[in-house]
Amino acid sequence: MNEKRVYTFGNGKAEGNAQMREVLGGKGANLAEMNLIGVPVPPGFTITTDTCNEYYEVGEEKIKELLQDEVMAAVAHTEA
Repeated sequence: MNEKRVYTFGNGKAEGNAQMREVLGGKGANLAEMNLIGVPVPPGFTITTDTCNEYYEVGEEKIKELLQDEVMAAVAHTEA
């Protein structure tokens, strides 16, 4: 799996949208969409549903390793 695992949102911008419910889950897709339509939602990020499934395949330690860079970048985005 070499695809994006973490999607950010905040300040009226979002990497996802409501049509990405399969990827982001219901809450993640709705938070992204609310940002895009101007609802004041605090910045944050969503880890994809595929990553959850991948966790069951590769285990906790491997997922931590795979997610570390993307999560740290998303946290920096949220802090900014």
